[in-house]
Amino acid sequence: MIKSIFFLLLILCFQCVALVAQNQPDTAIVLPGVEIFDKAPPPIYKTTIIQGKDLVNGHEVDMGEFLRTIPNVNGIRRGGYAIDPVIRGLRFGQVRIFLDDGTQIEGGCPNRMDPVLTRIEPEDIHSLEIVRGPYLLRYGPSLGSTIRVISRAENPYEDRKFHVKSFTGFEPLRKGFGQHLKFYGSSDTFFYQLSGGYKSFGDYTDGNNKAWDANFTKYSISADVGVKLAHNQKIEVSYKGSFARNVMFAALPMDENADNANIVALRYEKKSQKNLGDNFLVSAYYSKVYHEMDNRHRPQYSTIVPPNQGIMQAVAIANTQAGGLHLAIQRQLKSLLLVGGCDLDYKQKDGSRTVKMIMNMGDFQTTSVRNFNLWKDAYMLNSGVFISLSSPLKPARFSAALRADINHGASADTLVIIKDNHNYFKSTPQTCIFWSTAINGSWQAKENLKFTVGIGRGARPPDLQERYIKFLATGFDRYDYLGNPRLDPEINYQADLTVDFTTSNTNFYTNLFRSEILNFITGTLVPPTVARPQSMGAPGVKQFNNLKKAIFYGFEVGFRSEPLVKLNTSLSAGYTYAYFPEIEKILLQNGQAVGTELLTNDPVPEMPALEGNLKVSYRLLKNRLEPLFEVRAVGPQKQVSQASYEESTPGYIIAGTSMVYQPFNAIRLMAGISNIFDKAYYEHLNRRMIGTTGKLFEQGRSYYFNLTVHF
Repeated sequence: MIKSIFFLLLILCFQCVALVAQNQPDTAIVLPGVEIFDKAPPPIYKTTIIQGKDLVNGHEVDMGEFLRTIPNVNGIRRGGYAIDPVIRGLRFGQVRIFLDDGTQIEGGCPNRMDPVLTRIEPEDIHSLEIVRGPYLLRYGPSLGSTIRVISRAENPYEDRKFHVKSFTGFEPLRKGFGQHLKFYGSSDTFFYQLSGGYKSFGDYTDGNNKAWDANFTKYSISADVGVKLAHNQKIEVSYKGSFARNVMFAALPMDENADNANIVALRYEKKSQKNLGDNFLVSAYYSKVYHEMDNRHRPQYSTIVPPNQGIMQAVAIANTQAGGLHLAIQRQLKSLLLVGGCDLDYKQKDGSRTVKMIMNMGDFQTTSVRNFNLWKDAYMLNSGVFISLSSPLKPARFSAALRADINHGASADTLVIIKDNHNYFKSTPQTCIFWSTAINGSWQAKENLKFTVGIGRGARPPDLQERYIKFLATGFDRYDYLGNPRLDPEINYQADLTVDFTTSNTNFYTNLFRSEILNFITGTLVPPTVARPQSMGAPGVKQFNNLKKAIFYGFEVGFRSEPLVKLNTSLSAGYTYAYFPEIEKILLQNGQAVGTELLTNDPVPEMPALEGNLKVSYRLLKNRLEPLFEVRAVGPQKQVSQASYEESTPGYIIAGTSMVYQPFNAIRLMAGISNIFDKAYYEHLNRRMIGTTGKLFEQGRSYYFNLTVHF
């Protein structure tokens, strides 16, 4: 039903646009373009570029929530904050996220309360680049999707003025308030920017008028300084701090008490005075995270819970570090651009969990305290070299890239699990070597018609969680998960075909893709005779293992038009289907494994459903007033995994509206309503509510007000 409604909406939109366009005079209308601040030609592969100003236009409290409005980009919700992005069904370590020239942040939470994008405030972002596919190899190994966060303009020295920018946001029903203030300026040889922010949000209510624990408080600070050492040389230093407190996660067994992240980066660039295309760049970074969580807001912390008749109090603390060095040399060889370089990245994790149990047995009360290592001085060192060659010539363009990596992982953990001569867990150091390559070509068939083809082989090593985590419920299925130090890297063979059609007032694109991922990493059930769960309520233990392969394929489509002067319409949709050609299903009886069954073509679990977005806006009062209406339609997800006992999810349609008024160039006012009809709904990827089989619902109707002052 939802699909039918959406496709009917799609057809009507196309017909209305075509009808209106036919009746318009032959007038050239220039659509807003996308600026790419780089001296090199833009990449051939399809890249979604989001300007920073668009990230703070709505009611979203973090970037993960904003990204869910982009075709085939979804997110995992565990609470009212920290949405974890999913691109074409890929997630976690399969989506590479970094800042600027490769700065990385290693999260501290095993349940991913602190995904990378929570570390950077939307107000501190210049632009965001999303690459779908293993095509961006310059900044590290990439399996299938990349998000690059760019914190400042390519040339911040050009403005030569002092500026102040203030953003204030309110969301009354959630008692939400956000304030961000930035000072920045520059001269011919110097630039600086200093910013800080504060956010505080309470619980939210869904469309059924049910309240969900979702409050959080967050502070942030950012500072950047750059100096031109000479006309062709510059050095830049940046610091970013992110500090979260009392973050509630209704769908997790714990909440976040404190999370502190500090990130420092250094960048040096030298350009040739003879050849403008020649460039030398070196950057270094260091990041550190402290993460603390406990279950003090859960019933079992302070209440005797039948049938266990005991109280459980748990606290976990994790410390992580990451550092790296990246070097790149660019050379212009007539019509060819050659880029080569190397990089070194180090990540380290250490964490533990303490559980206190108070048991009542008749007239006796006993107390036990147990300590568990989540990780024990686990680390991973990755070193790589890369080279790429591209040609900006038209009507045909091409680019080719090659990368090789050596990855080494180790842990000081002393846990050993060996059963029937099978080594399930032993933290022996592991080293793996892998390579990646990408070839892209585009052909301008006509002035307004372009075809692009991309073929790539991407690879990624298993992350520290997949290698070394021990007995913690980190998945959607409530099982305790156990790492596997002997995992092989995932390998992705992918092909993309993109068609772009552009006229003076219309743009249409479609992208078809197919991906085959070998050594796909997922959890498989461990026999109870080998390991038993440590978390309360966990039905068993799953260990990360490599499956032979998984197949992904799907599409993105987008349409944008200005059929009338000042009227903007856009329509987008995306879908990915994924399955395992073969997978073993564990047969359960009374929560215990009683056998296995081999399934063929079983869907990969936690795959987003088909969705589409429609937006219509109109500019009034000499472009100072712009109302916007948007509709999001999501189909039911019935392609669910039998092997994972996954449940289907119903579809839904929601609508929102907003209005932007800019009385002066320095002042911008915005007011809006999200989920106008107070629809009760949840995303397929949302985690389950603790102790139930129902998923965490999304927010119901809400109002928001934003004020931006910039001069």
